[in-house]
Amino acid sequence: MIARRTLALCAAVIASLALAGPAAAAGRPLRIVGAQADTALTQRWQDFGRRPGVGWAAGDGTYSTTLPSGLVAWLFNDTFFGPVRADDSLPESSPFTHNSAVLSTSDAKHLLTTIAPGPPKHPQSLVGPTPQSPSVPNDHWYWNGDGIVDGGKLRVLEFEQQPTDDPPPFNFAWTRTKLATLDPRTFRLEKLTDVPSAGGVQWGTELMRDGAWTYIYGVEGDGFTKYLHLARAPIGRLDGPWQFRTAAGWTGDPAASARLLGNVGSSFGVTPVGGEYLLTTFDSGLTDTIHAYHARTPAGPFTGGETVYTAPEAGNGRYTYNVAAHPEISRPGHLVISYNTNSEKLADLYANIDNNRPRFVDLRLSR
Repeated sequence: MIARRTLALCAAVIASLALAGPAAAAGRPLRIVGAQADTALTQRWQDFGRRPGVGWAAGDGTYSTTLPSGLVAWLFNDTFFGPVRADDSLPESSPFTHNSAVLSTSDAKHLLTTIAPGPPKHPQSLVGPTPQSPSVPNDHWYWNGDGIVDGGKLRVLEFEQQPTDDPPPFNFAWTRTKLATLDPRTFRLEKLTDVPSAGGVQWGTELMRDGAWTYIYGVEGDGFTKYLHLARAPIGRLDGPWQFRTAAGWTGDPAASARLLGNVGSSFGVTPVGGEYLLTTFDSGLTDTIHAYHARTPAGPFTGGETVYTAPEAGNGRYTYNVAAHPEISRPGHLVISYNTNSEKLADLYANIDNNRPRFVDLRLSR
């Protein structure tokens, strides 16, 4: 395990140096010079979902973080469980949870096992209640935000939801956010604590470690437009207290948090690369184009917004959403990102569960 972690660290250092040489010193901005579907990684998840037995068949969320073991934990939200039929259809009696995890090797070349408590044929949500089915909601439930190992524990931001009278599939509303502390070996939930919610910011759509800090990005929803906010905590102290970014600096008052960028998606990635910070996101709402913004500091200002990829799955009742970045599995000079796919009709998912599996994109970076 020590050798594996050492190799991973060396790869990260090499990736940084590859993009932070003389060109970076000269002040050239980071450029995205190519973006193509990572069909091999997408296919790997499709194959994993089709394995025999009760296990992960599909899900959204797709956050990732490296564990102390060197394995990568993939954190999912609504999760369908197999077995999947040969035509990729799924029986409506199949198990369903509101969150789960999957373990992979450090390079994601091998997807290993599904993590969900409960007996094999009756998996339960990692955090919070387990629904009877997707169409019979609980009075509340949790969807995973991003996760990170901090203070020796796996910390995952959890977005509490409750049902609404809106028509499906958007008949839910965020109520508050909690921080889940889990054992990084067993995934046993140790505690669930409140995090600030003043100002209506849903904290934890992205966690990024940089220098002495863990940066906590959040989303404020205002109608159809969503805004990026930022908090931070010293490494090892994600359980608080946090500092919140204002227009002038940092404060302990969450209500004073400033809007740093508008028109972001409900989930996005912020990745430190070669002395810059690359934000990848869909626009607010349900769109098919992924944009990239650049900044010199974790707090911005974020500029650019160029289109880097158009998701081909959107349309005809399907939609795409929730960008996440995966630097821990990315090669030097590249960044792997993912997005989720879904359908407006639950029946379409049961007819072809691949409609709910993540897609992956490889961005090629240069100076």
